[in-house]
Amino acid sequence: MNIWELHGMGRQQRTCMTLRRGHEGMALVIVLWLIVLLSVMAAGHARNVHAETMLASRQLAFAKARALAEAGVQHAIIELLAPNRVQAWPINGTNITINIDGHDIGVAVRDATGLVDLNAASADLLAAAFAATGGDEGWRQEIVDAILDWRDGDKLRHLNGAEDDDYLAAGLDWTARDGAFASVDELRYVLGMRQEVFDKLAPFLTVYSGRSAVNLEYAPPFLVAALTGEQLDAVAPPAPSGEKTAPTAGRTTTARNGTYHVYVSAPGAAGVTATLEAVVRISAASEHPFTILDWREPMRPRFPEEG
Repeated sequence: MNIWELHGMGRQQRTCMTLRRGHEGMALVIVLWLIVLLSVMAAGHARNVHAETMLASRQLAFAKARALAEAGVQHAIIELLAPNRVQAWPINGTNITINIDGHDIGVAVRDATGLVDLNAASADLLAAAFAATGGDEGWRQEIVDAILDWRDGDKLRHLNGAEDDDYLAAGLDWTARDGAFASVDELRYVLGMRQEVFDKLAPFLTVYSGRSAVNLEYAPPFLVAALTGEQLDAVAPPAPSGEKTAPTAGRTTTARNGTYHVYVSAPGAAGVTATLEAVVRISAASEHPFTILDWREPMRPRFPEEG
């Protein structure tokens, strides 16, 4: 073998070694990219697992809080039915804190006669309630007459009201009911109703008292001020955990009969809170001592924001 043949073999070996090192380098790059990709996938999966775990934990906490809130409603019903109580539960919206299974639950009960009944309230009462929410006088006259047209059974339009033709002319898909309001939420469908006014006034309305006037003994301070001009200390929503309020003194010898709005707030773990609003009719002497007429969750904020 001459020198030229040896030189050729050396060049071939060097070429092979260079190619082998190139393949090894490429393989290393691919492996590193795979490691990075798997790391990103693992981190994403870990985040998803954490998020799902947190969501499941909050759902469980809310389910427990909601069960406690339901227990609070049942407790209030029992209190309303119970005769011969040394301390009667107040029915003017005063907050009571009860303990159920080691948890403090806020409960408030208000006699429905302390609220404005959309189906029975006089025009003057409706006007006074809307005046307390603000808005110009012309609009208030229109919305009061529109409510009267909505709930009466005829097709005669009040002076500033609205009947079927007015709803159709406004491009709406519904007309006046010409019957009683089925719920407070139905007020939103009355022609001219403003959402911000509804949100402010709805907590003070009912469709269950059947009274043309408000019983001020059970009315919230907002309505008392609106109807009399007298300012009373605000009655807050159900007390949070730790703020305990005792029932008012005064012996009761019979169960209370009537219709009541029951508000319950039950705090749970993970910062969740379950709230319920139930409307309950108490008829202690009847075959069915109580009937739940309405159920809302979460409950409406019962008082307008200050300012």
